Amino acid sequence: METTVTLQKVFEYSWWVALIAGIVLAIAAILVLYSVIVLIKANRKPKTSGAPKVRNLPPQFLYIVKGKYVNELQKLLGKYTQNKIGKREAYQKLSVVIRKFVHEATGINVENYTAKEVKALGIRNLDQLMEEYYVPEFAEDERAEEKDFVSSCNTAAGVIKSWS
Repeated sequence: METTVTLQKVFEYSWWVALIAGIVLAIAAILVLYSVIVLIKANRKPKTSGAPKVRNLPPQFLYIVKGKYVNELQKLLGKYTQNKIGKREAYQKLSVVIRKFVHEATGINVENYTAKEVKALGIRNLDQLMEEYYVPEFAEDERAEEKDFVSSCNTAAGVIKSWS
């Protein structure tokens, strides 16, 4: 018994099979593109306006904050004049007091700011306040010799008292 078989051409399917395959590929491409866009947006850092926003305390709270930090400066000055701490350590502690005051008064954490970054903030008297300790805190001992810690403390206290 002899059987004959006729083979069909390989791509002799209906046109709708090709259409469905095209639609599935298009949907897959759109999903991949959408996923890439979502990932890029998720990893993008939000744009900042440059300068951090300064918080303005109500006058009654600012008065309390100023008094607190002027008092800390007086304690620091007392330790220095009683020779309990050295000049460099005194300037380092002055730095901490001033930076804490600025953070509490403005809401800006200037803990890791350089002098240049502080000047860029444009806050009145802040650069003058930070100049009082910046060089003596970080310079060699010879460059710090010309600075007088008592006058630096008094200048810092004056700037804090006039802060508005």
